[in-house]
Amino acid sequence: MKFSIDQQSLRDLNIFTSTADAMPIIKLFKLTKTPGGREMLHEMMNSPSSDINFLKNRTATIQYINDQKLSLAISSDQLDLIEHYLKHDKSFLRNNIIDSSIDFFKNKIHLGVSYYTITTGIKYIIKLTETLREYVQTIKESNAPNGIKLHVEKILDLPLVRKTTTIPFSKLRFYHINKIDGVVRKKLQKDLRVLLRLVYELDVYEALAYIMETKGMCLPNYTASETLSVSIKGVYHPEIKNAVVNDIEIDQHNNMTFLTGSNMAGKSSFLKAVGLSVYLAHIGFPIFANQMTTTVFNGMITTINLPDNLTNGLSHYYSEVKRVKETATRLSEDKNIFVIFDELFRGTNVKDAFDASLLIISELTSIRNSAFFISTHVVELAEELTKYQNVSFKYIDTFFEEERPIFTYKLVSGISKERLGMYIVKNEGIVEIIREAVKNQQ
Repeated sequence: MKFSIDQQSLRDLNIFTSTADAMPIIKLFKLTKTPGGREMLHEMMNSPSSDINFLKNRTATIQYINDQKLSLAISSDQLDLIEHYLKHDKSFLRNNIIDSSIDFFKNKIHLGVSYYTITTGIKYIIKLTETLREYVQTIKESNAPNGIKLHVEKILDLPLVRKTTTIPFSKLRFYHINKIDGVVRKKLQKDLRVLLRLVYELDVYEALAYIMETKGMCLPNYTASETLSVSIKGVYHPEIKNAVVNDIEIDQHNNMTFLTGSNMAGKSSFLKAVGLSVYLAHIGFPIFANQMTTTVFNGMITTINLPDNLTNGLSHYYSEVKRVKETATRLSEDKNIFVIFDELFRGTNVKDAFDASLLIISELTSIRNSAFFISTHVVELAEELTKYQNVSFKYIDTFFEEERPIFTYKLVSGISKERLGMYIVKNEGIVEIIREAVKNQQ
């Protein structure tokens, strides 16, 4: 079951794209040994799922590899040469002993590119299958989870693996290579492609296990209940150095979080951290937190860095309105959606922002099977929303000390009362610059 997320939301969370202050999240996971593993990583990160069994199997596999410290002895060069051999379109080597001998001695005198590609490719394939059999045996002899057991069974079931491992690498001779070339490229090419995908998947899992261990991340846990429930302990955004961690709790009784806070308090970063955790949980990857337990959502839609649509002549405010309409449509089509609105209706005047936000938020409070995080500068909305029992009021704490703002980046219950807007303007000395400009004009 596919987890629905659109390109705007992927951009908001910087999954594959960068911004001026953040690199793509995928870059943090790019520690695979092979180029094929990197391609598989991209494919996995672009395929979120709502299938709880799939997600549990993937996280159990990563945890198992981490616990066992498994490492598949493969190299980028080895897999590259196998890939190159797989794409080789020259004639098959002749597999009778006489022609095999002629090919061998002719290339002994002057090694041809085609013969080198084939012989090297075959040698690496056999070496790979031997390595895999050892790897598989280690897994079979341990208390491995079902996910990785099924994975290695697929490897053993491939005719390519059964056929090539009948000849040990140490006993491989030139006439074996001629015979195997015809079999592999004529009959078992599909097998080899399947095998490589399985190897690349293992490559990704090993990289994820290593990253989880070295960066102190955790794997999400999933609850099968259809009742909305999300608990994240110590969540943070990986792009923030020495980030302050926060906890969140969501259930059907408080499924809407109304977030306030002053300028630069860290609201957007917090919302990105929460959204990123939910997204990573739905690809079965480690998350940037200490602990997470969640029900499975059917999709996510965010509005964090919504650009003006200059191509279509749309103002920022109208782009926001259209985005809210897209969200409403999504909610009407499905349940269990995770929604993030950062600074709802920031593109219009305060009066319209207040009225439009109150109208939309009030209607959204009737939806109890989805989760909503909504941030705003219009704190006056809070008084109107206190009558809705499923709205939880949170703010990022900021306070003044000796007339200087202190940013704690800590999430606390309640509604922000701090106003830093005028402080920031005054602190930049803009008024003094304008007055100096006036003097210069006289």
